[in-house]
Amino acid sequence: MNIIKILSKIYASLSFIERKFFETFSFLSYRPKAKVISIGNLSMGGTGKTPVLFELLKEFKENRPDLKIAVLTRGYRCPWEKSFYELYGNKEHPFELTDEALMLNKRFPNIPVLVGKNRHHAAIIGEGRFNPDVIILDDGFQYRRLPKDINIILWDAMSKPEEAATVPAGRLREPIERLKVADYILLTRCESAPEQQIQYWEKWLKEKAANIPVIKTQTVTEGIFDYNGAQRSSSENNKVLAFSAIGRPESFYAQLEACGCKIEAKKEFRDHHRFSDKDLSELLKEAQEKNLSLICTEKDAIKIKPDMAEKLNLSVLRIKTLPLSGKKFLEEASRII
Repeated sequence: MNIIKILSKIYASLSFIERKFFETFSFLSYRPKAKVISIGNLSMGGTGKTPVLFELLKEFKENRPDLKIAVLTRGYRCPWEKSFYELYGNKEHPFELTDEALMLNKRFPNIPVLVGKNRHHAAIIGEGRFNPDVIILDDGFQYRRLPKDINIILWDAMSKPEEAATVPAGRLREPIERLKVADYILLTRCESAPEQQIQYWEKWLKEKAANIPVIKTQTVTEGIFDYNGAQRSSSENNKVLAFSAIGRPESFYAQLEACGCKIEAKKEFRDHHRFSDKDLSELLKEAQEKNLSLICTEKDAIKIKPDMAEKLNLSVLRIKTLPLSGKKFLEEASRII
């Protein structure tokens, strides 16, 4: 057995010990009065959680406007990750917050977004301040201190078979067997994966988690917009320099091409990267030299200040994730309501 496989087994064992620790010492967990829905994954990011969360919130707003909802998000690598920050209402918030938190507040200002690694603490504050009926955990599958009523796990259809192992052998944060804990598995990005690969993952998921419903989803482009939300024509400056700081930029490129963009240059940053003025100035210089338009994801654009976005004449790709069946998520996953 090589060293990578040994390390992978050690990682899986540590995950098991952590899980059993919190099961044994249950007093360390907090059971909210609200129903808790977790949207998460087994892999190290890049499965498309954010657009799924947005679509679910949109459907709740349309179908159950009476429900009071709060979202808990870790705030990965932001200054408030180890403390606490609340986003609520239409007001300015620091750009140092995570892209997910800022986007959530911009799209859903009347839904409180509570930032902090200690979501046990955030849930207590959230219940005291907002008395929600539903708490949604963003990337919450590995969080042990809040029992979940519904576990939604995302699995990327663009994943390679060799990635289905715990790190460092693969990309998984927990062993494959944990799929059996899910209430629903969303097979994401089916629009970008070959049909043969989608069939492979469908069969594989049913073998690993036989009784768990698998919902195939697709990422749909809403169009290309300017920074302020005005839609731009797909033929307007369609030769682009595409830049991003997301888990799997391949999907971003496929979505741009579907919108009629010609990708002449690419620049990829680490997931959750915070763009410095130097980063953006270098991108602008390259775009001007090659006579290209700058375009990024909505998730990346939210981290760029308005004056800089105007200077860049920035274009933004907007996407949403929907079930491949054409139904709503709340129809496909009826247990949620």
